[in-house]
Amino acid sequence: MTVTQNRSSAAGNSVPEARPASDGPAAAPRESWGWTRTQRAGLGILLTLLLTVLIVQYLRRPVRLGEGMVTVNGSAATLPRRVDINTATLPELMRIPHVGEKLATKIVEYREARKGLVDDGIVFRRAEDLSKIGGMGKSTLELVKPYLEFPGDREAEEAGGAETQP
Repeated sequence: MTVTQNRSSAAGNSVPEARPASDGPAAAPRESWGWTRTQRAGLGILLTLLLTVLIVQYLRRPVRLGEGMVTVNGSAATLPRRVDINTATLPELMRIPHVGEKLATKIVEYREARKGLVDDGIVFRRAEDLSKIGGMGKSTLELVKPYLEFPGDREAEEAGGAETQP
């Protein structure tokens, strides 16, 4: 059953408009914003499936942020603000930005080979000493310099800190 209603057009003519009868069982109820109950249920099922897939993928991810940390005696070792290049271990050097495993290995090997040649065991006295290592160019040296600590830096900080204390 179809109910016709007259609707006025802009020209003033009366145009009949066909609408389904509200009392028939074949007509699905429509909400004012246009989604039927079946459509909303289908959308809900799709969103639930998508959320389930995302949760499963998150739980199956092998590496999460923060898991790549160095552990010492079972606890996480955090990198201090600056690393003493003369005493740093291979994992500590590898955590410095722009220093990979290969360059860190070269630094440790160079340091250990020359440690016996110096009286106090300090191979690197300033940042420029690192330029003697193969693979450590000027640009790389400038990138890693803020993360490195040298004997002169420590003495300057201690002298500066002693002057500010009463």
